[in-house]
Amino acid sequence: MCYRYSFSFITVVILLLAVGIRGAPSDVVVEKAEDPNAPKIQPDGDIKVPEDCHQPKETGRCFALFYRYAYNVDTQSCEEFVYGGCAGNKNNFESKEQCEQACLGKSVNPTSESTTEENSEVTTQTSTTA
Repeated sequence: MCYRYSFSFITVVILLLAVGIRGAPSDVVVEKAEDPNAPKIQPDGDIKVPEDCHQPKETGRCFALFYRYAYNVDTQSCEEFVYGGCAGNKNNFESKEQCEQACLGKSVNPTSESTTEENSEVTTQTSTTA
């Protein structure tokens, strides 16, 4: 047998974390959980941030490199982090817009939604007349 390119799973993971993909942000390290008794910071004083958004960024147990967004209560903004692909928590969004909508109550661009609705109506009308 030829063992010219034999790497252990741990070696591959260490190489991926050391070299990184897209620069491997510093968020790869699992952060400490927040103190549950710490006071919750609310942006603008008017908007109540949902409890899910108060959870810390959590990479999870797996070793994939998915770039996701989580709400940071200290900076009151959504920040990119690396998600491993399994476990984790609900403070995990595929886009910054989804994070801001869920945690800050920001609405999605209404022009793109109305365009989609108009297109689906046209498609429905076309398909019923055919």
